Amino acid sequence: MSIDPADFAARLRAEQNAPDREERLRRERVARRRKTLLGAGAGVLALGGLGVWLADATGKRPANEPYAPRMLAEHLWPDAWPATTNIPFRGSPAAAWEPSSHGIRIPQAKAVAGLTLQEVHTSLWLVKDFLVATNISSRTLAGAKPVEALDLLAPGDPVWRQLEAAYTDPGSGREPLRFVTRFDPDEVRSPEEELIRTDGTMTYEAAPSGELLVRADYTFVHALVKTSGAKEINDHGYEVSRVIVHRQLDVLVRNGKLHPQTHSAAIVNDDCTAPADGFIHPLFHDDLKKADKWATVDPYAEKNRVAAAPPGACVRPTRT
Repeated sequence: MSIDPADFAARLRAEQNAPDREERLRRERVARRRKTLLGAGAGVLALGGLGVWLADATGKRPANEPYAPRMLAEHLWPDAWPATTNIPFRGSPAAAWEPSSHGIRIPQAKAVAGLTLQEVHTSLWLVKDFLVATNISSRTLAGAKPVEALDLLAPGDPVWRQLEAAYTDPGSGREPLRFVTRFDPDEVRSPEEELIRTDGTMTYEAAPSGELLVRADYTFVHALVKTSGAKEINDHGYEVSRVIVHRQLDVLVRNGKLHPQTHSAAIVNDDCTAPADGFIHPLFHDDLKKADKWATVDPYAEKNRVAAAPPGACVRPTRT
C-alpha cells in the first residue's frame, strides 16, 4: 500500500508538535540506558560466577588467574580460599575482635576480703602483663626468652622453674608452648607489627587464704606470612595463615608476684608432623592436604574445650 507524501508530512508535523513528545523521548532514553546497564551487570556476574565455578567444580585454579582475583572482589571470596595480607582476617570470627592487648579487658576493680581497690586493680594488671608477655610480645613471638613474664612470677614457683628449664634445655620439645606462644622467625612472621586479634574474659575473687585469685580465659588469633617464599595470591596480596591459641589460667597474686594454680592451652592450625622444637608451625593452604585424616575441631565453637587441641595435637580446624 502506497503512502501519500502529503499525509506522511502532515503526520510527522503532528508528532513533532505533540505536547507529550519530549516526555516520550525521555522515557525511551531511560529504557535504553537501563537495558545497557543490565547487560553489563549480567556480564560481570557471569565472569565472577565463572571464577568461582572454575575453582569449585574443577578443584583447580585458573592457571593465569590464581583464585580469580580479577573476577571477584577479595572481600567476596569464598572462605575456602586463602586469606591474604590485604585482608588477613577475612572470613574469620576474629575479624571483629580487638587488636593485640586491647582484647585483654580488665574487669572493674572492687575491694574484696581485706584487699583494697588499688591492690585488686594492680593485681589484675599483673595478670594482663603476664598474658601480653607470653602471647603478644613481639620478642616472645619470635622465640626470645620471655624475661618479662619470668619477672612477674615468684622465683621458685613451679611454673617459673618449668619455663626456665624449657628455655635452658634445647631438647625441651613442645614444653615452652604450654605457657608461651612462639614461632620460628626463619619460617613465618607477622605481616604487620603484632597482627593479632584477642578475645576473652577475666574474673577474680578472694581466695580462702585472703589473696586474690584471678581467672583468665583468652583466645589469641595470629595472622602470619612465610618469611621467604610467600605465595602471591593477587596483586600485592600474599597468603596468610591464621593460628588460634586458647589459654586458661588461674593465678594467685601474692606480694606483687604471680603464683599460677592451673593452666591449660589449645593450639589450632599447628603442624603436628613438624619437629618438636618449641615453635608453632602454621599450616598454609597447600599444607592442608596432609591433614585430611586428622580430627577436626572448631576453635571458636569449642573455645572452652581446651583439651581438644593441646600443643602438638594432630587436629584440623574447620575454620580459622
